[in-house]
Amino acid sequence: MPKKGENIYKRKDSRWEGRYRKGTDPSGKTQFGYVYGKTYKEVHDKLVRLKKAQENTHKADSAYSFKKISQEWLAKEHLTTKASTYNRYVFMLEKHILPEFGNKNTNNLTFPVLNTFIEGKLQNGRLDHTGGLSPKTVHDIYVIIRSILKYAECEYHISNHLQPIALQKHKKPHISVLTPEHLEKLETFLQNSSSPDHLGILLCLYTGLRLGEICALRWENIDLTLGILKIDSTLQRIQNSEATQGTKTQIICEKPKSPSSRREIPIPDFLLERLRETNPGTAPDVYFLTGTSQFMEPRTYQNHFKTYLESNQIPYTNFHTLRHTFATRCTMAGVDAKSLSEILGHSTVQMTLNYYVHTSIDEKKRQMERICGKG
Repeated sequence: MPKKGENIYKRKDSRWEGRYRKGTDPSGKTQFGYVYGKTYKEVHDKLVRLKKAQENTHKADSAYSFKKISQEWLAKEHLTTKASTYNRYVFMLEKHILPEFGNKNTNNLTFPVLNTFIEGKLQNGRLDHTGGLSPKTVHDIYVIIRSILKYAECEYHISNHLQPIALQKHKKPHISVLTPEHLEKLETFLQNSSSPDHLGILLCLYTGLRLGEICALRWENIDLTLGILKIDSTLQRIQNSEATQGTKTQIICEKPKSPSSRREIPIPDFLLERLRETNPGTAPDVYFLTGTSQFMEPRTYQNHFKTYLESNQIPYTNFHTLRHTFATRCTMAGVDAKSLSEILGHSTVQMTLNYYVHTSIDEKKRQMERICGKG
């Protein structure tokens, strides 16, 4: 017969069995554990010790709010991550994560709670409340939460209820390129000027440099003897997470986000000749676009580009269109994907293939005719 008020039973094999609540599974369903003994007292004492241990664990868990844990995690990340990445973490935490979980106990972040949070961000997560965040942004938020909970688990043995969540893949962005007519008009305009400002855009059209890379380019990065551009830094404006007053953003010059972005790019002969003619021959720390030790801000150069488009009656397009145009021209000219991937600084050849290598229907027909001996 069971002892009333306790989950202790005598089994048919004469042993005593005690049941206790271990916790909940990711779906919120209660999970039980079991202990066994030869006597009722032995099982009872085991359950008392387990209950006391659970209470101590709960007290330890409750002593650390998610905000406190996230601050510790952020301090750790600050030691090893780039400024742009760290500021991204701060933004995501302050704007999206801490308003929801900051005052909660870390051990209360169960799978159902997190799943509801993620669904909410997908449906209406924008800060201006005009719709949901993109799957890519929500995935970034999820990765931060997962990293914080992993830190809590490793440092304080706090239960981690987070499970892998499959988000829908974000749509591949539309690739904008300059039309042949607009490309010809822009090149004619750029070719008729010796300004580094104009030459920089021409350089992007023939090397695929990103906006931040051309703004960070110094003359010391240009090997006029070998005809090579050495890309090892990028300029960008980021949130200034440590600012207490004044400007909330700052310009930083740092290493590219991936090792593949640090690369060497051959310079076409006609551009190499132009570069030799305009080489100021001054100190090595001189920026290419300004001819001084002061850089040109990416936003400023984007505005210059916009002005050039307007003066040539070319519809406005983002500066990144120059990079897309270069890559598309390369694929049309038969440049192999491996070489193009390295020139662009992509982390994988597959990324290059996904973005730029799209065979036309005419080319597909020609390839199909090969099996009939007509190609």
